[in-house]
Amino acid sequence: MKPNQPDEEVRPDDLEEQVDFHIGKDAFKGPFTCHKAKTQLRTKQLAVKGISISYEAWECPKCQKEYLDSKQAQRLEKIWVIEKLLHEKTIHFDRTINYDGKAFFFRFPKEITNHWHQDMTAHIELLATNEFLVRIGEVTK
Repeated sequence: MKPNQPDEEVRPDDLEEQVDFHIGKDAFKGPFTCHKAKTQLRTKQLAVKGISISYEAWECPKCQKEYLDSKQAQRLEKIWVIEKLLHEKTIHFDRTINYDGKAFFFRFPKEITNHWHQDMTAHIELLATNEFLVRIGEVTK
């Protein structure tokens, strides 16, 4: 590769050869290496509207930078969803509740159901008598 200036854009002509590389299946599992030292698993706390939520992260013993493996990142993303819900910073839709004589139901807007299909299921978690968390996904067998 030809030397570039820091702000210079890299173009295909700048590349001298194609480079192939493979990412190992455990590449995103801790512990990680930072400052030539292995990171250590630490329990962290995140406060959301007075609620303390714990999560685990890998921490560099030298610079205290945090690293997350894929499972930890998924958990932290769920914590951020909860934070959005508590701060009421989510996209929301108001829908009419219908009754067919046996059950109450509502319809999802087509804008959010473009990639759904009939074999999917709704996993509903009760948060309060009038609040639910709904996860749409594939049928698990």
